[in-house]
Amino acid sequence: MARNLQVGETVYVSRARLGLGANAPSAFLQAEVMDLQDRSVRVKLPDGTWSDGVATSAVHRNIGVLILRIGDFATETTLLDPLAKSVLQYFRLLLSDDMVCLCRCRSMEELKHFWQQLHGAYSHVVIIGHGKQSAIQFGVNGWLTAQSIIEILESSNPGPKSFLSLCCKTGYAAFAKPFSQSSICDSLIAPFHSVHGAVASQFCQTYFAHHLLSGDTVRVAFTHSRTAIPGGTHFRLWQKGNVTGDE
Repeated sequence: MARNLQVGETVYVSRARLGLGANAPSAFLQAEVMDLQDRSVRVKLPDGTWSDGVATSAVHRNIGVLILRIGDFATETTLLDPLAKSVLQYFRLLLSDDMVCLCRCRSMEELKHFWQQLHGAYSHVVIIGHGKQSAIQFGVNGWLTAQSIIEILESSNPGPKSFLSLCCKTGYAAFAKPFSQSSICDSLIAPFHSVHGAVASQFCQTYFAHHLLSGDTVRVAFTHSRTAIPGGTHFRLWQKGNVTGDE
């Protein structure tokens, strides 16, 4: 969601929210803000006319998805890479290619290097790897706690981003609470249990279809998506240290 918008700014708005056809390379229209009214905006459409009012919650200054595949050496070819590729190809259907990036890393040093180069271009981050209640596994460094990962990500002073973790059990408070309280995190969605790779891919695709394609807020998209998960897998939405839209 874009805050403190100004007339003349260039923003991204879900085409569905604007009543435009879905048959386009991207789910978003890049458009100029023409008018501000309370919590809604009107933007210039491709034909030069102004749109109806669109809630600011569906307007973004920047849209991009960074997929972080955190390798463990042992299961990359059989689980982590297939999951990462399925998510990548889905986003390539949803967004233009310059809005999506897959980054593979196995160490703290690699994560820091790639994050420093890439974080500015992306508003959403999908984390793929192995997790437990308090940490995510890195092939080189072993299990890193939320605080260790936060220190790496905050070092580049990025703006807050929306995170989706597909790492098992990272929806527990031991990991999710401090992570969601950090300055880098606007929201964190993460599984409360172990999650099968196929289910993780399905949840990711369903959530982003609601959030980016339909233009729903994080909370509304999460509410719609959590009911579609088979097998009893449970995800949680964390914001500022608290579980929201859950239980």
